[in-house]
Amino acid sequence: MSRLALYKNHLKELADSYPYLLDIQNDHMHAGTRTVALVRNSGKIADISVTTLKFSYAGEQYSASLLDLFTVSERNLNAPLAQLDHLKAALTNAIDFIFVD
Repeated sequence: MSRLALYKNHLKELADSYPYLLDIQNDHMHAGTRTVALVRNSGKIADISVTTLKFSYAGEQYSASLLDLFTVSERNLNAPLAQLDHLKAALTNAIDFIFVD
């Protein structure tokens, strides 16, 4: 498992609204679960929050809200669809913004 990997969301109760999950957990933490951000199509939605990561995948625009985090069992994550390492700086900035005092 690798941080900033994009996965298809197989959680039935969330998959319609959030088709993907973005793994944001540090690679050194191994607990059988991963911390993920919910990813939705943002083509028609204006995301203005600095705590939102925007990216394109397969020709579509998506956003991952860092305020919508949860843990998911590693068993619920299949092979990653993409590795989004280019989002590392934006992820760091957005998380820093959340915890700034």
